[in-house]
Amino acid sequence: MGSHGPLECCIPAPPDPDDPVLYVPYWRMKGMQFTCTQGTIKAGAVDISHIALTANILPWSLGIRPQLSRLRLLAPGMKGTFFAPALPFEDALAGYEASMKLLGASPWADPAIHRSYIGEQKSLLYYPLLRQNGQIADALQDRRFGTVSSWEALSLQQMRPEVQVRFYAATCPDCGVDLDGERDTLMLTCRNCERAWKRESEGLEEMPFYVIPEKRGKDSFALPFWRIRIEVEGYTLQSFADYVRFCNLPRAITTTMENEPLHFWVPAFKVSASLFLSLIRRMTLYQWQGDFERRLGGLKSHPVTMPAEECAEILRTAMADLVADKRDLLPKLGEIRIALKEALLVYLPFEACGRELVQAKIPLGIQRNALQYGLNI
Repeated sequence: MGSHGPLECCIPAPPDPDDPVLYVPYWRMKGMQFTCTQGTIKAGAVDISHIALTANILPWSLGIRPQLSRLRLLAPGMKGTFFAPALPFEDALAGYEASMKLLGASPWADPAIHRSYIGEQKSLLYYPLLRQNGQIADALQDRRFGTVSSWEALSLQQMRPEVQVRFYAATCPDCGVDLDGERDTLMLTCRNCERAWKRESEGLEEMPFYVIPEKRGKDSFALPFWRIRIEVEGYTLQSFADYVRFCNLPRAITTTMENEPLHFWVPAFKVSASLFLSLIRRMTLYQWQGDFERRLGGLKSHPVTMPAEECAEILRTAMADLVADKRDLLPKLGEIRIALKEALLVYLPFEACGRELVQAKIPLGIQRNALQYGLNI
């Protein structure tokens, strides 16, 4: 399933309302948020909404209503009057942050050196209102938002819902076999010709992938990681020796380390924000240097839900987490420029052990429920 632009949904009005229904647009964003302050990095999942109109008579946020409601995709023929969004997403996000800061809510009220949103899913969500007895009323709650005359003074532009979603056959473009992939995956795999296909708005595009070879048991399960090389303006992070110095690790620097290129290993899947940073630390320190293979075979794998470009964005925050001399880096954090030089998708096998997935070589363990939680971010 692909979409031109943001996905558009609505919270349906009660069936067969007695009054005309008006649908007003709200921007919604789900993802992980990282806020770097002088003392710490605050990380967490967010699900935020902000009105996409300049309309002071309406609530600026829907709160937890989007999480509690059953949403419906917009489609032609839906009854009601729909209003087009007039506020760009960036302005809506800035408005949300300003409002939360006024409320004193953390982390928005904290003095931030750098704030980033990673793995965000943006969508337009239309909320139902009613015209009742000359007033604008909430279709789902007992609330009033002023008179019809004050509403119409906003001069909002009406629109008709259009089909934004397109469906594509999940078959391998090379051999025609059905592709494997979970509901939210960005990558579909063909177990017949051992190819991976990236989901795009216009269809499928081939994406090379690699697998770390390892003896596999019947309970083997692979997690996807992006192996990323970057160039950082103002900092030398080309070799593993540079990384050891940057983090002030208790290791003797050798000639091999000086010649060993540095790769950041970033999860290609969502988990809790704090665990996401922890996995970057552990996997980057491990620095797999062995061979790769190009065969998943029957190995079960977790869906890829993070594109490489977004994983590169998080490395600025990861640097703030890893650096030894934070007094030097943190004041310049917002000005640092990172260029993505290379990104390889690599599947790392784990063994299931009760409720945990274990990779003994690193060593590293991840709770299964942490992966399930990430699918809901």
